[in-house]
Amino acid sequence: MSTAKRRRPASTEKRRALHDRLTQIRAEIAKLKRDRATVRREEFAEVSKSLQQLHKNTDDLATQLTRISQIQQEIDAIKRALKKANLLD
Repeated sequence: MSTAKRRRPASTEKRRALHDRLTQIRAEIAKLKRDRATVRREEFAEVSKSLQQLHKNTDDLATQLTRISQIQQEIDAIKRALKKANLLD
């Protein structure tokens, strides 16, 4: 008889690794639930309002950058036309 250890199939090792990972995740979730800070409704509303304002500002900046890009393209087209007409060095 052979005294060598039998090797586990790969699927068993994967199941074991998945089980270990799930155990770690469950422990982390439990820890987060215990450590959770209490937030008042007013604080939540204030943060939510700030995030909405930030989103609006981001959208406004994107619009402005798009317009700046369009203006730059128009300026470049005018410069090319002036160079072609030998009116600009």
